[in-house]
Amino acid sequence: MPLAPPVGVVIANHNNCAFVEKAIDSVAHQTVRDLQVVVVDDASTDVSDEVIRRCLARLGDTRFRYVKLGTNLGQAGALRRGMGGLDTPFVCFLDSDDLWYDDFVARHLAVHMNADFPVALTYCDSHIIDADDRILAGTAWWFDSDKPQAKVQRAITPALTPAFDPARGELTYPRSDGVTFHPQWTPAGATNTTASMMFRRAFVDLVLVPPSHELRLYVDFYLSTFACLMTGAIAIQDALYGYRMHGGNSHSDATVPGGAYNSAKREWEPIRAYVLKMVQRVLRDEAEALRLTFGEERHSIAERLMAEAVGALAMERAAPAKARLPELVLGLLDGLSRLGLRGRS
Repeated sequence: MPLAPPVGVVIANHNNCAFVEKAIDSVAHQTVRDLQVVVVDDASTDVSDEVIRRCLARLGDTRFRYVKLGTNLGQAGALRRGMGGLDTPFVCFLDSDDLWYDDFVARHLAVHMNADFPVALTYCDSHIIDADDRILAGTAWWFDSDKPQAKVQRAITPALTPAFDPARGELTYPRSDGVTFHPQWTPAGATNTTASMMFRRAFVDLVLVPPSHELRLYVDFYLSTFACLMTGAIAIQDALYGYRMHGGNSHSDATVPGGAYNSAKREWEPIRAYVLKMVQRVLRDEAEALRLTFGEERHSIAERLMAEAVGALAMERAAPAKARLPELVLGLLDGLSRLGLRGRS
């Protein structure tokens, strides 16, 4: 029988000394053993370096290597530096304040090896956890856009409710094994965070070309958008990791009040517009390589979809100004009237 390919992992850390050891341990405990792992400290100013070195010494695991950066490069720069130490056809990126469950890599690798259609990206659902590993929500509500939202009354299947062990305080979620193939990107689509994903390395090398200073955050949104555009993606319906909202996240610094909550205090639309314009630019600048790799038709469809999405965002930004135009005109006329400059009617 054929053997599974090795998988590379980059754990990028910046000032997460309280959580990085748990992230590293979660990779060390993966059921898949054929791993290459690079831990990158992106010029932390806390005691992360000491914590990482102590953790790696305790593990004594030759699969792990450590790179400490003297200058902060941001997310894209740190991930690229880590990938430079990997020689694997598949790569995963674990944020240092999140943690994987033991079968994360195994499940992703098995889905990538499906006999239906090869994709650049697989991604999974997540549990939302706090700083003490306690679950705040059993799913990321934004995961997998085809997932039904709370708009109509419906029964919730018992398979989605965990078993609770009161003595230990543990929640055990049933495994569904469900996967969904999404053949094309849509503006309403959603994947999940960086830690939810496994990529084909050749794809990442091809599209992760923007300068590091332009992509200091949101590499997950950039790469997942590109993957859905060029190959489609596969969603794994089970939660295979814990996404940590601890109050000091670079992006998700809000709370979990329930509902379709906003995980961050900053507005998402300007960020979305910035990243989609970047994708559009790379589609243009790297057109020759992308057409050669994915075909003329796929590239043309991707360009059209990005043009429509970026155009729609521009119209949305212009709409509030247009809506206020009568108000602005009335205000101007009132001002002219006060100055005695308004013409007679």
